[in-house]
Amino acid sequence: MTKAPKRRTGGSTRVKERPEDFPTVCDYSCRHASFAPPEVCGACRRDQAVYCVYFRKLNGKFTRCLGRQQ
Repeated sequence: MTKAPKRRTGGSTRVKERPEDFPTVCDYSCRHASFAPPEVCGACRRDQAVYCVYFRKLNGKFTRCLGRQQ
């Protein structure tokens, strides 16, 4: 009896979005926005940067959205 190869579960579950689906500017009203960890930008500076969960990057608050830059 041979074992079937294991299927890879998990991985990237991101749905590819069009640039039109992203907001024009980056702020906390976006569904992909989150607070960055304090060790990244400091707890007092979290109002200056928005962590994008979709792109896994920091972006300046009220700057052009990373999704619109593609």
